Amino acid sequence: MKQIIETLKSYKHAIIWTVCYVCVMWAILYFMFNFDLFSLHQWHHLLRAELHGFAGFVFGILMLAALPLYIASTTLIIRTKKPLITIRFPQIKIPTFLKSLPQSADSPVTTETPTKSETPSLGPDAENTPAELPPDLPDELRVAFIRARHKVGTSQTSIFNSIDKKSTIPPAAPQPEISDTESDSLPIPLDFDLDIPDDIPAFTDTPTFTEINFDAPETTDETPLAFDIPAPDFDTTVDNSEIINHLTTTGTDFTTRQELVITPTYVITTHSDPRFWVTDTDNWFASGAVRPSPIKRLKSISESENLTPVLYLAATNIMDLEKLQPEWESSGIRIITSVSDL
Repeated sequence: MKQIIETLKSYKHAIIWTVCYVCVMWAILYFMFNFDLFSLHQWHHLLRAELHGFAGFVFGILMLAALPLYIASTTLIIRTKKPLITIRFPQIKIPTFLKSLPQSADSPVTTETPTKSETPSLGPDAENTPAELPPDLPDELRVAFIRARHKVGTSQTSIFNSIDKKSTIPPAAPQPEISDTESDSLPIPLDFDLDIPDDIPAFTDTPTFTEINFDAPETTDETPLAFDIPAPDFDTTVDNSEIINHLTTTGTDFTTRQELVITPTYVITTHSDPRFWVTDTDNWFASGAVRPSPIKRLKSISESENLTPVLYLAATNIMDLEKLQPEWESSGIRIITSVSDL
């Protein structure tokens, strides 16, 4: 029996919520839809009935949501062990004039026993002698003033912080007197004239002015600082061996001029160094190296000798090659990726 009572106490909030929930659902169904929750006849009739209209829709939704809502709310109450809804009643404050009512003449007069005061009692001389208080002293400072006047409740100092009056500071050792023999060892100079060099400028009270010319360049003996930045390597080597071997095999006449291979109809150059992947109008760049732009070189030779410029791309890792190739071809340069395209 004791175990059953303890179980009911542990689930007290869930049981109270179940009772309240059933009562509220019965009241809603009975007064709004005229349905008795505890009537078996009406439940049997509901199983064969058809719901129509807005009232039937609301009644059906309410019946379907009643059980899941109860299960969810009860589970929450059991887990938290707290009521789902806490009703706080307002606190009524009793006015102060009702708390302290005057005692009637018939009521016995009760004398309160004096309690121990928080402030320590003064000495016998201090209690008999009235303390002279300043006339403009506030009421809040009267007790503190009396305590300070009679030295009541003074703080006790530690023995480590207190100064021993018996201890005396040892006197300083007397300075030894300088004998005549020691004074004779330090010769006194005969004069205090110092050798001042002649190149020291003489300071006069009269100010002097120098001419300042802002147009003249400033000349200083100091050399400008030179930053130790290595200059990039200007690479001009081009490998045209594949083009030369192909032209030799096919029996085509050609001549070489620096990095160019010139035939009767074409002027050809090769880009085979994969380091140079950043292109510009005048130069192509790599990490720490620079080479002249082959596009600019081909255009100048083709216009002067009326030849078709051809660029053989043995290395195609050029940045934005898909955008640059149509631009080069539109300017009249033929782009090939194999020597057989000649």
